[in-house]
Amino acid sequence: MIATCVAALAFTGASATVAQAQTSATAASWQCKGTQVSLCIEKVATDKVRVNFVNTTYSTVKARFGLTCAGPSGQWVYDLKTDLAPRGGYLSGTITCPVGMRDTAVGWQITSTSTYYSPRISI
Repeated sequence: MIATCVAALAFTGASATVAQAQTSATAASWQCKGTQVSLCIEKVATDKVRVNFVNTTYSTVKARFGLTCAGPSGQWVYDLKTDLAPRGGYLSGTITCPVGMRDTAVGWQITSTSTYYSPRISI
């Protein structure tokens, strides 16, 4: 229920509330990593994931954000978002990983100097 409420908030522009709700301990299905930018990933169903990227700072984060699905056939990259507004976030829809690339999934943030990852999950 929390994830449903949070998703509804995301589409109404309440990104700060979304950020707090999805990185809280009550949102147990989300796995997150990061402090200034929270990189979260959730297994929605078999072969399906969602990612949530939340900027917890008061500055714009200049970066690319996406998801990589991996398996025996290789990797499939989804480039989802560029830059995050101060205290803003991005909640993806449900993403289905392609056949042959459904073993693991990881969210990522690429800046001009570094790459950061969400926890890697089995899907």
